[in-house]
Amino acid sequence: MRHILAILFFTGILMPCAFAQKDSSGVKISTNKFVRLNYENDFFTQTDDYYTQGIKLEAVNPVFRYSPIMWLLPRLNNSTVQYGLSAVQDCFTPTSITSNTILYGDRPFAGYVYLGHYKTSANYYKKQLLTSEVDIGAIGSCAECEEEQKAIHSAVPGNTQPDGWQYQIGTGLMVNYKLRYEKALYTDTAVDVDAVGQMNAGTVYDYAFAGITFHLGKMQSYFLTNHTTAFQLYAVVQGWVEGVAYNGTMQGDLFTHNSMYTLSYKQINPVVLGDSYGICLSYKKTSVTYSVTHISNEIINGNYHGWGHIDITVYF
Repeated sequence: MRHILAILFFTGILMPCAFAQKDSSGVKISTNKFVRLNYENDFFTQTDDYYTQGIKLEAVNPVFRYSPIMWLLPRLNNSTVQYGLSAVQDCFTPTSITSNTILYGDRPFAGYVYLGHYKTSANYYKKQLLTSEVDIGAIGSCAECEEEQKAIHSAVPGNTQPDGWQYQIGTGLMVNYKLRYEKALYTDTAVDVDAVGQMNAGTVYDYAFAGITFHLGKMQSYFLTNHTTAFQLYAVVQGWVEGVAYNGTMQGDLFTHNSMYTLSYKQINPVVLGDSYGICLSYKKTSVTYSVTHISNEIINGNYHGWGHIDITVYF
């Protein structure tokens, strides 16, 4: 994870120096500039299994439009566009992290890291938003989830050291392409109801989902990409249904069959339900969000699972 964070830092700092020039494409570009730290952990829901931890660092800056990968990403017509980079590490474990043998029928240990390029375009008048993203990284021991989980457990007195990471999903290339479309069904000064559709295709994740999102409270329009410094406090409630075609964190990388243990597609639920609820506080140049997510069992004989999410955004 530290290597991919270094890449993101290097790109975010040096690209403005290397590419600073006036845009001549005619595209309306958001003036947003921010960094955001996202942290997810099932510790918030008092569990330590399945999706156990996720870290995501984002940077949004108009200069990122000069990345050649951005040309692969579509945008909405007559929209305002913002360009971002992200560095992600996600870690997964079975229901027990104290067994030194493979727990057959349970989720494998797994972890991945990637660097993502994404483009968000918003049409305020039609109340539409499209996010397109390309992620490139790797799944396997290079994600360093084993080392990180052991370090965390060592830092907390009384915690046992996790065992079983030697059976984690084998190393493979991670390339994924994501499209997410959101459209307002109803919008008012204090209420925003949006339909959401998303698809992901690649070597680790292949799925599609549809859902609905509610924003309730004192807030600017969800479809305005330029941040306001005014006080905002609102709740976010989401629900969705997901159709799963492939999940490399349980089945292994799509094209690399070097894992000691994986689940077959017959052992995985093809339909997963999810919900999330949280609250966002934003004032001046800082925004903080806390939410809790629950999903139905991803494995046929598995359990429902939940985790907490917190993100901190600083605007410039």
